[in-house]
Amino acid sequence: MAGRLNTVIIVPHSQARFIKFSFSTRTLVAAIGALVVALLLSLVAIGYSGNAVNRRAQVQRLEAENNELAEVNQELSRTIAEVQARLDDFEERTARLALAAGMQLDPAGAVASAGSDRQVGSGGPYDRLPDTPESLRLQGTWIDQQLANVDRRLSETGEALASTPTVSPVVGVLTDGFGSRNDPITGRRAFHRGLDISARRGTPVLAPADGIVVFAGNNGGLGRTIRISHGFGFTTLYGHLHEMRVELGDEIRRGDVIGTVGNSGRSTGSHLHYEVHEDGQAKNPLYFILDRF
Repeated sequence: MAGRLNTVIIVPHSQARFIKFSFSTRTLVAAIGALVVALLLSLVAIGYSGNAVNRRAQVQRLEAENNELAEVNQELSRTIAEVQARLDDFEERTARLALAAGMQLDPAGAVASAGSDRQVGSGGPYDRLPDTPESLRLQGTWIDQQLANVDRRLSETGEALASTPTVSPVVGVLTDGFGSRNDPITGRRAFHRGLDISARRGTPVLAPADGIVVFAGNNGGLGRTIRISHGFGFTTLYGHLHEMRVELGDEIRRGDVIGTVGNSGRSTGSHLHYEVHEDGQAKNPLYFILDRF
């Protein structure tokens, strides 16, 4: 088989001569093998080139994504810094509000378990993580808690002030004070638990603080009497009234007209008998009146 020849004759139409190729079977097999190998190598080369192109595209895409992530990280860093600055400003404002409310910030807030050496207002130091979204969330939660505490304290303080009898209930002349005195009717020594303020009959009597009417009616020697509970341990009493303009259970605001000066009950003249009680004990009303006397 090695010596066997194969002949291929090519006869062109335009020429009388013909072309003849002679080759052995072995040469034919070798040529076909070489062609197959060349074809396989071409396919491998094409596949490698395609993979290289794909890898290049992937690298370019990854580089673009990395550049985009770098820009996003820079923007995030700027945003975190801005938010941190705002939170720091809120902390300072919260500290000032706490100081105005007469309280200290809670040093054991939501960021107490986080990690640095930072001073916050009057509440003392607390630790926090470096500036991260999580640390910002913790700091924001802590500030919210402190603001809630300050708001509650201010609200309680406002209610306490509104419930403290700080103004005179009537415009008049102070004719008798708080303490031991000679009773004007019996002449005997007795303890006077309030103030006597002389004024013309019909002069308006004003509530010195917010409260609720707990008594409105005749009260023996005090005549027509009104008692108001103001909360926070305070009650006030108004005696010898000419008329009462409130009823039991009425809600009163400081400055409301509750009645008028009169001479009812055991009295020697037109005046208002005014008492202030704190936690059940009679107190000198002059200690509470800020606008007169």
